[in-house]
Order: sequence, then structure tokens, then C-alpha cells
Amino acid sequence: MSKSRSRDDDRDRDRDDRDDEPREPKDHREPLTQREVFEFYVNDKAVRPYLIGALGALAMLFLVMFLGGSDIGAVAVTLFALATLAFRWTAGPPFTILFLFYFSVFPYGLPVVDDLYSNPFEVRESHFRVADVVLVLAALVYLRCQYRIFGLVQQAMPFENVFRRKGDHPLRRPTSHVDPTEIAWLMGIAFALVLVGQFLWWLVNALEFVPTDDEFPVRWADPNSLARYRRGRREPGEYHAGASRFFIILGALFFGFLLVRLVFGYWRLRTMTAAEGATVLTDTSWAESHRELVRMEKWRIWGRLRAVERRRRAAYEERERKRKEAEERAHEAERKRKEEERARKRHRDGDDDDRPRRRRK
Repeated sequence: MSKSRSRDDDRDRDRDDRDDEPREPKDHREPLTQREVFEFYVNDKAVRPYLIGALGALAMLFLVMFLGGSDIGAVAVTLFALATLAFRWTAGPPFTILFLFYFSVFPYGLPVVDDLYSNPFEVRESHFRVADVVLVLAALVYLRCQYRIFGLVQQAMPFENVFRRKGDHPLRRPTSHVDPTEIAWLMGIAFALVLVGQFLWWLVNALEFVPTDDEFPVRWADPNSLARYRRGRREPGEYHAGASRFFIILGALFFGFLLVRLVFGYWRLRTMTAAEGATVLTDTSWAESHRELVRMEKWRIWGRLRAVERRRRAAYEERERKRKEAEERAHEAERKRKEEERARKRHRDGDDDDRPRRRRK
């Protein structure tokens, strides 16, 4: 018994000695461990507003869904969102919104299609309802707070390459850069976006798409008419409520994108300097006439190369002519030298022979 007690005392003493040893400072660029994340949630004041905002938004989501009859969905969405917040699941927020959408359409979790068409005015009258406004506001606040928290504890900026290279560290947002007024702006912008969305939804349902109209293909819909919700055959140019909403949203997106493109394009042109404007004009001119310019440049290069080839050929022919003339001169000089040698040899042979020649009989 005493031996086991002394062994335990030695083990505790060794553990205390290891705890007292100075630890090497951890690189601040290294990813945080799960324990460090929980300590960061509890102790850091910069992340506390976002954490409270996310938890409050989840509480409102749970309350709205529970009061709407979707108790299973409220528990499932809340638990999944809490796990995403606690364990830093970066792919969790989109799935949270997907689960929220599913349980909003099917509160009991089972896809009962018959209940979707019980009230034909359900979609048209779903604007500016308190439950929907609070639900969308809570979901938007949760998403914005969740991604702000991811930027503080996980990663704020993507890596330079598509795949993470060895030695790359995730870039987190420093807590010193968090402004105390950010949470107020976050809430205000979220509320403004919800109001704008509700107004646009009311406007889409208040309009009717009529392509056969002589004046304008869009007009105000009759709020008391059931013709848009009638099933069966329709008159040419008459659409039901869903198709009318689709065409109106499609047209609004097209013309809205065109308007935004024109506004920002003009604003960009207004803020350009002279050098930037000259660069844009040069690039535009090249984009419009690069085929002709490239063809002319090819012709010019071809003409230059042909002239160079002609000069090279003329120089080669001149060298060959001079070489042949030099060879001919060399042959002529060699021939003359040989003739002179033969003549000198004959002359020398004639001077050496002093004997009188015999007269021929």
C-alpha cells in the first residue's frame, strides 16, 4: 500500500514538474486547436458580440419554427447550427439554410405535397408577416455572425493557390481590427435587407405578366381574382401566378443587372485618370482591329524577310562571281608561269649547247 502511494506521489510530482517547465511559444500562424477555440470564445471580448449575435439568432430561429409547428425542425436546425459554431464546420452554414428551408416547407419533416396547395393565396399573402420577417432576419444575422467568427478563429482569406501548399498557414483576422460598431452595422444592414426583400416580394406578387397587352407587358394584378390560380386550359398569353412571378423576376434581374452595369461602368469611366483612359482606348482599338493589324504586320514582316533574302542571294552570287574570277585569274597566272618556265628552260638549254651542229647530208 505504501509502495503504490509513493508511486502515485512520484507520478504527481513528475506531472507538476512538466507543467512548471517553460513551453515553447506557439507560432501565431498555426491553426487553433479545439481547446484554444473554446478559450477564445470565452475570454476574448472581440468575438463576444458575434457569438452573442449568432446564439441569439439561433434562439429566434428555434422560437419561430417551434411556434410554427415544426418542433422537430427547430431542434434539428438549432443543434446542427450549434455544432457548426462549436466545431468550426465551414460547410455547415449552407446546410443549415437548406435544413431551414426544408422544414419551413414541410414542418413535420415528411414531404406532404397536398398541404402545399390548400390555400391559393398562401404565396401571394406571405409578405410582411411578422414570423417570416423574424425568421429571415434571424437566419441572415446568424450567417453573417457565423462567417465573421470563422474569419477570427479559422480563416479569413483563401490561400493563393487552389490547393494548399506545404507551409501555407491560414490567414485569420486579427481581433485588434474588430470595430466595436461592427455588430450594430451588421444588425442594421440585415434588417434593411429583409425589408427590401419583403418589398420586392410584394411587388412581384402585385404585378402580372401579360405579353399580349398592346401597351406594356406588365400590369397590376387584381387582388380578388382567382383567374391566375385556375387550373386547366388558359387563354393565349395568360399565365398562372407561378409563371407570371418567374417572368417578372427574370425580367427584373436582366434589366436590373443592365442598369447596375451601366451605372458602375459610367462611374468607373468618370474616376479614370488620363493614363488609364489611354490604356482603355488602346485596348479597345486593339480588340476591334487586331485581325487587320496582325495581317498587315505579317505582310510587312514577309516583305522585310523577302528583301533580306534577296540581299543575301545577291551577296552570295557576288561572292561566287568574285570566287570564279579569282580562280580564273589564278589559273591564268599559273599557265603564264608555266609557259615562262618552259621558255626559260628552252633558252637555258640553248645557251649550254656550244657544239656545232652537223650539216645534214
